[in-house]
Amino acid sequence: MPDVPRWQFRVSQRGDSGPDSCALGLWMLRANPQASDQPWSFRQRRSLSDPMQTTAKTAEDIIGIVPHTLGYIPRESLVAIIVGTDEDGGQSCATTLRVDFDLETAAHIVAEGGQWYSDLIAGACAASGVFLALYDSEYQRDLPGAGRRPDTDPAQGGDNGDEYSYVRRDLIRAAIDEIAMALGDRGIDTLGAWWVSEERFGRIDGDGLTSTLLEAAATSACATELIAGGSAPAASAKELVARPVSAAEFQDSRRDCADTRLTIGEGFDIISEVYPRLVRLSEGDDPIDRAALTELMTLQTVMAIDAILGEKWSRDALEMILSFDHPNFSRSDLKKCGPGQLHRRAQRYGRSPQAAQHMVGLSDRAPKPSDVQLGIEFLEAYIPLGHPDVRATAYAVIAWFEWSLGGSTMAEHYAQAGLDLDADHSMATLIINAVQHGYLPRWLMPVRRGPG
Repeated sequence: MPDVPRWQFRVSQRGDSGPDSCALGLWMLRANPQASDQPWSFRQRRSLSDPMQTTAKTAEDIIGIVPHTLGYIPRESLVAIIVGTDEDGGQSCATTLRVDFDLETAAHIVAEGGQWYSDLIAGACAASGVFLALYDSEYQRDLPGAGRRPDTDPAQGGDNGDEYSYVRRDLIRAAIDEIAMALGDRGIDTLGAWWVSEERFGRIDGDGLTSTLLEAAATSACATELIAGGSAPAASAKELVARPVSAAEFQDSRRDCADTRLTIGEGFDIISEVYPRLVRLSEGDDPIDRAALTELMTLQTVMAIDAILGEKWSRDALEMILSFDHPNFSRSDLKKCGPGQLHRRAQRYGRSPQAAQHMVGLSDRAPKPSDVQLGIEFLEAYIPLGHPDVRATAYAVIAWFEWSLGGSTMAEHYAQAGLDLDADHSMATLIINAVQHGYLPRWLMPVRRGPG
């Protein structure tokens, strides 16, 4: 987590009359959440609404599922595995939520209390309990006798008098205690708390001498089931960024239409034809059907997005459409759009500062994460064969969607991918600056102030 003040920001206008980089306004707030389900950003490769056949019974099971729900292995983070209770009293993992966590965060919690964190948990879903996993690369090195196996006799070696190590671990323990008390005030039980380091993990409230190899979590019964179901967490969040095909493959994909470019109007007509099928993918609680998204991403659809991303106003209109919650692009209205009608609507509202205030991330409405995630994955399906001329903009739009859900990690990686292609891209630069300074979307304004 960068050692800078963190604030919340909103874009006061993103209409066609002003550049992205001039659109900042400040709101006091600090936090850097990224989560795997509503109302925070999620990167899960398996929906936790699909119950596993294997019941999580051990610490290895709990720690083992975290990379699968986030989609990558977290670093320097506090991850909450949130448990919900159904009407029949059955308990299941409802979602996971990740926030940046370092000694600065711990010190703030000890000084100010853990209410801001409990607000995040309570806002994520109806929680009855929480497991906490602190990912800290330094924790294991600070343990007594870190140079030997933690399960050996302390008398065999190790320096237990390292004052800094004790103070550091005590600070982290105190912060977790504050969080547990704040959660308890809300009627949410802290069911367990572990540290996770490079090779081992153990209980935060333990003596530091007993820990378990992380490999045991990676091969636990629950993790094994997830892997068998196709889950494959990336080593880092950066690896989740969608990548284009090779130049040769791109040329081959356009072989029969190399000189064909659609107009923006034609592009919106194609999107209006695709839209009803896209909406059907957002209905219900089932995981996003990626095979169906791939079927939607025909060459005509790809070329339609190429055209729309070519202008700022049409790009903004596409963002409004793919968030599925913009009042000027309601599902019922868009389903009725005939030829030319979506284009005219996009021209009107894509240039409107008033409509910009209702864009996801700028509106004070909490977005429905599964809808925005569908927009993200629709554009991720576009990236491989999308035109190089607008690829940086496509990355920036995905980054905006990630940021609008509170997902700083993926937002930063996608924005950086855009800047790698166009170092002066204003929207990608805006998002990078937002993440690095801790600016958050406006809908997070009700959350109590975190560290900062």
